[in-house]
Amino acid sequence: MLKVCLVFYLCVWGLLVIATKMLWSAADEAGTIAKIESFVEELFALESFEFDSDQIFRIFVLGGLVVVVGGIGITVVLTVLFNLISDLTGGVRFTMIEEETAVRQRRLRRGDVLVEPAEMPSGGPSPPPTSG
Repeated sequence: MLKVCLVFYLCVWGLLVIATKMLWSAADEAGTIAKIESFVEELFALESFEFDSDQIFRIFVLGGLVVVVGGIGITVVLTVLFNLISDLTGGVRFTMIEEETAVRQRRLRRGDVLVEPAEMPSGGPSPPPTSG
């Protein structure tokens, strides 16, 4: 489970890092970051305000690695716990039974032979009369 979690979480982390870098670059080129910086300057009456993109990205990457390690640890511990509980209780067994609730009727084709239903034993309901 450790190997599977390691690969999975690292792939998710890598995708998030790449996507975040691409979105930040697109927002920076479009001027959105500069507009947000000027808005914050006006909002808090600051002389200057700028995002340090490199520092933000570095913190995001390292924070993501911490989350990856924590996620791997939690997943492995929960897997061990699940296996211990399953050993103690015998696990859970699911059984699916498919029952037909209605009799399927099919259309007669040329050459099919019509068979009359057999009579029910005494005491049971009799089949409906057929016309003939």
